[in-house]
Amino acid sequence: MGYDGATELEDEAGTYLLEEVPDTGDIDDWDEYVLNNGFCGEDAREMLVNGEEVAPVHLEDVKPGDSGCLSTSLHLCSNPGYIWMNGELVADDDNGLTEPESAVDDTGGEGEGDLADAVETRVWYDENCDCELDREGADGGEIDVVLVLDRSGSMSGSMGAMMDAANGLIDELGSNANVGLVSYSTSASLDQELTGSHGDVQSAINGLSGGGQTHIVDGVETAQDELHNGSNARSGADKIMVVMSDGEHNQSGDPVVAADDAKSDGTELYTVGFGSADASTLQSMASNPWDVHYFDAADDDELIDAFSQIGQAIAGERVIFEGTLAELMGILETDLGIPLDGDRETEYNEVEAGAPAAGDGEGRACFEPGVTTCVSLEWELPVDVGNEVQTDSVAFDVGFYGEQCRHNDGAGSTAD
Repeated sequence: MGYDGATELEDEAGTYLLEEVPDTGDIDDWDEYVLNNGFCGEDAREMLVNGEEVAPVHLEDVKPGDSGCLSTSLHLCSNPGYIWMNGELVADDDNGLTEPESAVDDTGGEGEGDLADAVETRVWYDENCDCELDREGADGGEIDVVLVLDRSGSMSGSMGAMMDAANGLIDELGSNANVGLVSYSTSASLDQELTGSHGDVQSAINGLSGGGQTHIVDGVETAQDELHNGSNARSGADKIMVVMSDGEHNQSGDPVVAADDAKSDGTELYTVGFGSADASTLQSMASNPWDVHYFDAADDDELIDAFSQIGQAIAGERVIFEGTLAELMGILETDLGIPLDGDRETEYNEVEAGAPAAGDGEGRACFEPGVTTCVSLEWELPVDVGNEVQTDSVAFDVGFYGEQCRHNDGAGSTAD
């Protein structure tokens, strides 16, 4: 496919890593580095690669059934901003005619290829940055979710915000989700076993009161037991735990060990740090990539927003565009490209009638700083494509443009 140095991934036969950025130099573990230093520090910025320096994606010798995926993580470091996705079809060439191809295609040369029209693409908000479209909410895949909420004494003044946040997350979920509730202070309690009656879980949440110490380990272990051994736990369901804390664990055991045990048993773990929470511990507890599974909430509004984003991720990922590579590049080349939405809970449509939607359209929200958002693009050459693409090659580029929200309405500074 034009990448002679492609490396086959361990435990994923037939899947190859073509290229990745940043070039981390002497840093052996980039995830660990970011965990400790973040993306916005001066040292980290020096290692990041300007998008203009990343080579376009080049596809050649593509066979029916071949596919690939490009995932980009977006990070704003200071102010809220609007973001657009743009791109360009760099080349779409026919590199000669084989005997089978000549029977169905008599064109040849630069710009005469058929591959861009044949390749199918999809772009979506990849909430867990894994380059796999999760359609749990749309397709009805079973999900078992247990919320693990902090009701220690330090939460007494913020119980209302926590209830609103947790109830908001549940509102995001569909009928395919069974939800349970565990709360903890000096010890943990199973306040609501897994159930498809979301109203029962919300009633249990609204009945919580604060007091006591902080036993995160007991909360995690109680939730894990309910996810896998509860009377309503479903063996075929995805297992998800959402742990929220506003302080440091001060009872027996190690929260990171408890979380690692849960993850080893197949549980996806989100964590939310509120107020003076032990951010380092909660980051280490979160599933990989940690920066899309850990949320930091400094106040009540950010707590509600964090739970809402987790709910959106669990409910299913939102598709931005589906169509051919030629159609996608035509849209990305228009003005600033596709206007992205910082809040996937809205009903904003990024693409309308085959063109980018108005950037200042109703429902579009800014992206907040300190929050990781991934946008993924996958491509596939359908198995029923004929010989007309046999010698064709295509190259395309993808980029992003941002403007701060302050003093702007999202319409964008389009070039005349």
